[in-house]
Amino acid sequence: MSLMERNTFFVKERVGFLKAANAYDVLDPTTSDVIGTVQEKIPNFIIKILKFSSMKTRLPFTVEILDTDEKKLLTIKRGFVFLRSRVDVLDEYGEKLGSYQQRLLSLGGKFEIFDRSGSAVAMLSGDWKGWDFTFKDTQDRELAKVSKKWAGLGKELFTSADQYVVDVSSECTDNTLKKLVLAAAFCIDMVLKEEGR
Repeated sequence: MSLMERNTFFVKERVGFLKAANAYDVLDPTTSDVIGTVQEKIPNFIIKILKFSSMKTRLPFTVEILDTDEKKLLTIKRGFVFLRSRVDVLDEYGEKLGSYQQRLLSLGGKFEIFDRSGSAVAMLSGDWKGWDFTFKDTQDRELAKVSKKWAGLGKELFTSADQYVVDVSSECTDNTLKKLVLAAAFCIDMVLKEEGR
């Protein structure tokens, strides 16, 4: 079964000491088999150096989601940030599928999700702790949940590795919307969790 045919994913950030680029494994939650990989692409040396500064939350990023055959499935991109993040989600051909627009002053974090034409299609909202997120369409139907999972006290204290479970509802049958849901865990980690590190 391919990565995009699944409804539940376990996203595990790779642990690294003084790493500039984020990397993740996407696992089958029942077997722990790797079903995809995710790698941040850093465009140049200046951005790489700035990733270790207080400016890291304002820097652009590009993240690629690959299947087990190293075939690109999605690209997640953000430009420089001034007030709030806008993250674009692109398909395997580089065509825009939609975008995430960060909401200011939200408890737990919130993104409005737009389709390729700019119409609002969903909302990703975090709870007050910022650990559990709900992905709801414009009719307030829950399409997915993204939950932060704890790796254990030692790992949480001494590394910045995060783990998420993405659980897509069987009601989410639109393939484009499902791809936008998969991008949710990386938007949460790259935008909201980087701000807290």
